[in-house]
Amino acid sequence: MSSIVFLAVLLMSCSQFASQLYMPVLPDIAADLALSSSASQAVLVSFFITLGLTQLIAGPLRDKYGDRKILIIGQLILVAGTLICGFAESNWQFLLGRVLQGIGSASPVLISRTLLAQYLTGAKLKSAMASLAMAASVTAILSPMIAGTLAQLINWQGLSFIMVLHFALVLWLGFMVLPKSEKNAAQSIRPSALASLYKSLLQDKNLILLANFKWLPTYLYLTIQLYLPFYLQAQFQFNTDQIGYAMMLPMAGLLVGSSLAKIMQKRMSYMKIVKLLWPALPIAAFIFEFSHISALVMLFAYTLIMMVFGAYFPSYMHIIGLLQPEKAGSANALVGAIELLFFTALAWLTNVILFSSQHILPLIVLTCSIVLWLCWKKLSLNLTLCQR
Repeated sequence: MSSIVFLAVLLMSCSQFASQLYMPVLPDIAADLALSSSASQAVLVSFFITLGLTQLIAGPLRDKYGDRKILIIGQLILVAGTLICGFAESNWQFLLGRVLQGIGSASPVLISRTLLAQYLTGAKLKSAMASLAMAASVTAILSPMIAGTLAQLINWQGLSFIMVLHFALVLWLGFMVLPKSEKNAAQSIRPSALASLYKSLLQDKNLILLANFKWLPTYLYLTIQLYLPFYLQAQFQFNTDQIGYAMMLPMAGLLVGSSLAKIMQKRMSYMKIVKLLWPALPIAAFIFEFSHISALVMLFAYTLIMMVFGAYFPSYMHIIGLLQPEKAGSANALVGAIELLFFTALAWLTNVILFSSQHILPLIVLTCSIVLWLCWKKLSLNLTLCQR
């Protein structure tokens, strides 16, 4: 089973690299393609929007045709999109590449979240989920450093070609490791059937309550991630290389959070883990009030948020498998689509419209922390009643 866990890690890294490696070089992309800061943010956001839309189709296709076929198609599209980004000479060419990257990333991100549950159960599954989250955290930590360093050596276009090599390697490994699957005749992919499926999932109150522990941390991550490179450049005169290294500190919070979840899951439930790490969010909101004093203050508050993100991710993956064991692909697709369509657009609009004062970000973080606390209380009560 080690090969399956390793493949899940590599599949997760595909969407991470496609989404994160361009973040530290946003100012360089904006300069080379003559984009304003908001326009360059919009081009990157296009990746998340297309990824969200594609998941709604890729999830049921995965449930019907299996992992292998969907992965091959998705990786080929991902490679093509990344090549277009690498050769882009205009904003429209780069936008096309990002759109194709979003479409192609849908299959590896979905398969990485459902693959472990197909082969593992019980304590082994809980441990493997935590290990996957830790590996994703390490990738998130290294991504800004890799992007900042390589951008100085070979520019952001060369960064695209390195990603092509990685995506092609994962395609080959997936082809070799994943078994051929029989077609699931019971799974319909007709539009009316998909609409009925997603409607039933949206009516599952426990699923929606749980999804907030994926949606809101992602919203906070994207909001700050889009804002931070330009803030560090304008407020503290950071260059591209410095931005890449500076963004490693918050990403280390992911590793801390996922490591804590890995340790704590041996002694308590994931719901308990969610509760114990929640106070880091209001504390981060308070610290953000003083972010103008030093870049380290800003980065430390962001690190606390990413620590919570790192712990909540395996918690979400484990619990959703318990809530929707027969519809894991479709349930993850729906949650992921809403996450990337609505909350990505909301993060971008937050940057464009709301960031007129340093007090806005603390207020956003505090509001999200309150909503998450209310969701935890309601979900905890519902799960307790279901077990009786």
